[in-house]
Amino acid sequence: MKKCISFFTVVLAVIFCFVAVASSPTNYKTMYEKLLKDYNSLKTQYDKLKKENANLQAKVNELSKKAATNPVYEYQRDIILNGVTLKYKVPFINYKGMRFVHLDSILYCFFNKNITPWKINDNQKALVIGPDLGPNGGIFLTDLPLSDYKSIVDYYNKGRFGINTKDVTVLGRPYNKNIWWEAYNAAGWSSDESRRWSFVQYKLNGDYKKLKMSLGLDDDSEVGASGKFTIYLDGEKRYETEIAKGEKAKDVSLDVVGGNTLKIEFFTNPNQNDCRMFPFVGDAVLYK
Repeated sequence: MKKCISFFTVVLAVIFCFVAVASSPTNYKTMYEKLLKDYNSLKTQYDKLKKENANLQAKVNELSKKAATNPVYEYQRDIILNGVTLKYKVPFINYKGMRFVHLDSILYCFFNKNITPWKINDNQKALVIGPDLGPNGGIFLTDLPLSDYKSIVDYYNKGRFGINTKDVTVLGRPYNKNIWWEAYNAAGWSSDESRRWSFVQYKLNGDYKKLKMSLGLDDDSEVGASGKFTIYLDGEKRYETEIAKGEKAKDVSLDVVGGNTLKIEFFTNPNQNDCRMFPFVGDAVLYK
């Protein structure tokens, strides 16, 4: 009898619990259905991402295989200029059937930064190749390649020279576009005047009609320095002037129509012994 009572008691308790849960304000069935729906949605997204990732990985593997089979020289090539292999290598990129080359490398190889200036002008949003334009559209002579020169520092050694340096002045006035060189005169050279000659030379290739420039002795020349400038065009004397330290630079205007070789010589004054001087050509502009 006690066992029957206990059984019925348990049954009643269970029924009471179900009734209590069913009548509670929280609907667990709805919550379960919502969670199940969210889970299925996330699982669908996961499966989709997993599939996309597998596709991407397959493409990566395919590209890796292609890259592994391509030799290095497909992307880096030697530069052979006039039969001579240069020390520079230029990288190439193939994209959609077109071959692209690294701009800085190719310009340096073929033009040389120190000879033919080039730069990216951010204001103009342009690549500028070639010399800077001078006044009225001219071209600065000292932006062209220097074809030859002779400078003198003493009895045995070749002197210094510089192009477009920022320290060339005459009576304090700067000439930022310039070429200067070292000249020297010694007492023992009286019997050999060829040692007093120095020069700079440019190839014009018949491309220009007029040349304007200033000739002088830089302020760093020693006291008493003096000499004579002579300008030749294709070996023909076209201009001559004497100059001394402390004098203003001489402004020169020359017709150079059809001229191929421009040579500017300086001869040190024989009366000034053991004197070092720095002749220069300043702000020289060529016009076509």
